[in-house]
Amino acid sequence: MTGTSQTQQRVAFAAIARALAQCQSDGLTGRLHVLGNPGGVVHLRQGVVVAVSSPGAPDAEVLLLRSGRISEGDWIAALRAGAETRSHQAELVARGSVGEAELRLVSMMAAQDGVFAAVAGTIEDYMVDTHSAEVLLPIKRGIDPDWLLRETSRRLDALASLPRSVSPYRERVIPVPGMELVTSGLTTAQQEILARATGRRSARDIAFIIGRSVYSVTIEVSRMLGQGLVVVVSGASAAAASSLARAVAPRARHKRATKPNSVAHPKGLLPRRLPGASGVSDFLAPSRSSGWQALPRLLSRMRANPWTTPGATGGEGPHEPEGKSM
Repeated sequence: MTGTSQTQQRVAFAAIARALAQCQSDGLTGRLHVLGNPGGVVHLRQGVVVAVSSPGAPDAEVLLLRSGRISEGDWIAALRAGAETRSHQAELVARGSVGEAELRLVSMMAAQDGVFAAVAGTIEDYMVDTHSAEVLLPIKRGIDPDWLLRETSRRLDALASLPRSVSPYRERVIPVPGMELVTSGLTTAQQEILARATGRRSARDIAFIIGRSVYSVTIEVSRMLGQGLVVVVSGASAAAASSLARAVAPRARHKRATKPNSVAHPKGLLPRRLPGASGVSDFLAPSRSSGWQALPRLLSRMRANPWTTPGATGGEGPHEPEGKSM
C-alpha cells in the first residue's frame, strides 16, 4: 500500500472522527451516513454507537453464519421468533446457538470492522439522519465513540507498520507457484486465504467468504505477502477484462440497411423527407380490409355532385330525370 493510500486513510479518519464527535455531543439517536467508497452507516442511540454496517466489511450476521458459530436454520428461526419479541439476540441465546458474551463480542467486532472499512476507503461526505432503523444484532450498552476511534486509529497504524501492506479493496493476490498445495507449517487462517486467493479476490472478498473481519484478513494477507506466500496481481487478465466489458457495455441497436434512394444533403440545408425514409411503414402491418378507407372519399364526391352514380366510370355525366326531355 502506497504512502498516498495511507494519507487518504488519515483524511478519511479525520472526517469520520469529526462527525462522530458531533453526534456524541448532540446525544444523537439516529444514523450517521458515511458517503464514500465503500462508505457505511453508523447507528447511534443517545450518542453511543450500537452498530456499524458497511459494504466493505461483514456484519455480525455474516460473521456468525460464515464462521459456523450458528447454523442457517437457527438464524432463520431466530428471525421469525424475533419478529414478535423484537429481540433476535435473546432468541439466539435462548436456543443455545450462541452465548450472550460471544454474541456481544461478535457484534462489537462487526462495528469496529465497519468503521475500519469506511476509513480504509475514501470518504466524500456524511449526513445525519434522526430516524432510527432496525438493527438485527445491536450492541445493547453501545460503544463509546472515542474508544471506537482509538481502536480504528490503532488498526490503521498496525497496517501501516507492516513491511508490505495491501489495500483491503484494490489489491488482489494469488499464491506463489506451488504454494497452493502446501499445508504444513501454515496456520488455519493462512490455509483459508490461500484456498480462496484466485487473483480475482481482494482481502475484503476473502473476508466475506470465510466469515472473518476484513481487518484481520487484510493484516494476514499483508504478512503473507511479506513472507513470500502470495503475490499481488498486477491487473485483471485480458479474458476477465473482456468479460467485464461485455457485461457493462450498452446493447447495440440493430442498424437498418441504407435505402437505395437515400441521398446526402448539402451542409447547412434542411433534409427533405422522403416517403418511407423513416422506416415506420416497415413495422406497420397491412390492413386486412382496406375497402372502407375509400368510403369517406366516395361520400365527399357524392355530396359535391349528388347526380353522380356510385360506381360510374369514365366521363359519364349526370342522368336526366324521367319524363323530361330537352
